[in-house]
Amino acid sequence: MVNDAPAPRRRRTAILLAIAVLVAGPALAPRLDPGVLFPLSIIWLLVLLGLVLRVLRAGYRTMGWLGVLALVALGAGVATVVGRDWEGALGTRAPCRRNWGWLPSYLLRSSPTRSVTFEVGDRTVKVCYGSPRARGRKMIGGSPVPFGHLWRTGANEPTTIRTSGPITIGGIRLDAGKASLYTVPGPETWEIILNRSTGQWGIESEYGAEVEAAELGRTVVPSGRSASHQEAFTISVEPGPTPDSAVLVLNWETTLVRLPVATVQP
Repeated sequence: MVNDAPAPRRRRTAILLAIAVLVAGPALAPRLDPGVLFPLSIIWLLVLLGLVLRVLRAGYRTMGWLGVLALVALGAGVATVVGRDWEGALGTRAPCRRNWGWLPSYLLRSSPTRSVTFEVGDRTVKVCYGSPRARGRKMIGGSPVPFGHLWRTGANEPTTIRTSGPITIGGIRLDAGKASLYTVPGPETWEIILNRSTGQWGIESEYGAEVEAAELGRTVVPSGRSASHQEAFTISVEPGPTPDSAVLVLNWETTLVRLPVATVQP
């Protein structure tokens, strides 16, 4: 007769399974049908809650209420770091923002957060964006991203550019700090919009009069074509013509849009 595993072994197994679920959830979410993500997110959050309660109980057994308070303070600190809208030199090193003020921030994402960090002269620039997938649909110029309409240029929180010093993007000046990036795609040209407001959710309906009033400027750049199909929306960097310049490249499906970036004097 086989005896049940001792309680400590069962607890360890349960904890390892919970950790595996928590790690696998965000990794697998972009590959799953978006329609199933909400119920899976609820399960994922329940697993997270169960693991957090286990950790708190372990802290209480080890150090009493002092241990519980220390763990709560640690969790709150991590959430604050991830949820804060960092800017300037510190913002280029801080993680991309998770906007805890919006329900979707707590769910698994079909469009994962991506970032690219690069140097322009003595400035450091970081771009944070959500990376949606085409999934067999026509995106640019199709119903999801129609020509002539405002687009968040990604997914989830607004695509945000953080810089440690003054730069220009497509000729629009951005001083040390941060700005959101919106676009109006077209078949041959794209309108580029930089906006000081970054705390809103990225969805276009949130771009109301108050957000529009924070615009830094607009410019128009040409749209090109790539030889291969890009499944996921990406923002990458190419060298510029001078050491004090670079080029941001927006690439999705077969569309390429290049935004020149350069340093300017304070």
